Amino acid sequence: MPLADLLFTMLNRRGITLSLELRNYMKIAHPGMEISKPGYLKQRMKLNPLAFYELYRHHNRNFYTESGFSTFQGYLVLAADGSGINIPTTRETLEEFGTSSRKGTKPQASIGLGCLYDVMNRMILESDCCKCKFDEMRLAEEQIDRVCETIGASQPFLVVMDRGYPSTAAFIRMMEKGILFLVRLKSSDYKKEQSALSGPDGWVDIFLDKSRINHYKGTDIGQRMEELGSITLRMVKVPLKEEREEILITNLPSETFDRFQIAELYQMRWGIETAYETLKDRLQIENFTGTKPVLLLQDIYSTIYISNLAEDIIRDAEAELDEKEKHRKHKMMINRTLSIGILKNDLIYILLERDEEKQDRLFHQIYEPFKFFNPIFSAIL
Repeated sequence: MPLADLLFTMLNRRGITLSLELRNYMKIAHPGMEISKPGYLKQRMKLNPLAFYELYRHHNRNFYTESGFSTFQGYLVLAADGSGINIPTTRETLEEFGTSSRKGTKPQASIGLGCLYDVMNRMILESDCCKCKFDEMRLAEEQIDRVCETIGASQPFLVVMDRGYPSTAAFIRMMEKGILFLVRLKSSDYKKEQSALSGPDGWVDIFLDKSRINHYKGTDIGQRMEELGSITLRMVKVPLKEEREEILITNLPSETFDRFQIAELYQMRWGIETAYETLKDRLQIENFTGTKPVLLLQDIYSTIYISNLAEDIIRDAEAELDEKEKHRKHKMMINRTLSIGILKNDLIYILLERDEEKQDRLFHQIYEPFKFFNPIFSAIL
């Protein structure tokens, strides 16, 4: 089975048994021919999973070279977060990725998936598959360092993170690179500084005493912390239900982002939770075609690629619908589940059609916004 067919079979996955997936694909792509499941999986073992990672990054670069993507005060709003992906439990997967189960219970192999997500444009910009227990903050830093390759060096961005991420060392590294961040604090983080906060929004000095440096003793960042002595960051109180509140820490400038905008930005972080839900529920990322680690990674990265294609199409459809329906009092919404279903069902016909005129007609018949993707599909072909 050639490379193009290998890629297409994976993009065409619908969550049924692999034997049926192959049968349906061969009926469409190569009528009269068959391929055995063992033969197919043997060929899949030769495919580098990062092929799909490179494809979706290529797609994303195309997306951000066009105007029209959404920003907040001119900044892309990126969220960093991780999630566990349950995978088939075998001796090999347990050794490779570890278990998410508690001690004394039946082991469940799991991959730690860390993503950097554009919440306003609903695009997964970076993703890494790690052991189920991994350093989320360190991974986020690595992904932030790579993201300019996708969005361009001149596009400003800020990163929003939840309360599992606060790290003085990471804050220093990001500040020295000019990266803007907004992070939710636990009650135990910077306890003294939180209790001393007099108003709802203020800049505080965080002194880097021995207790904060000891963990990094003998490292470059430990030496840098000793040199600095202190850092200054902004703490913002955000009200919650039942008269509770949370405290966010940030280096976002007060003159550009007031505390109400800070609260709005943090609420946007929920978009990455929705993205993980889409991957798991609508795109069935945990429905794997094999048990070997290389096959699992192929399935994960190809699903992320499909997710970005679907979101891009939906965004384009929403823009066209908004233009057509702007006279209406209430905004109409695109049915996301149906849109993803259309993509998964009909994408293969577009990919396999080599005649450009016929391909264009298919775009019109299936979904008008698909026209936007001709350059991307050409790259795959």
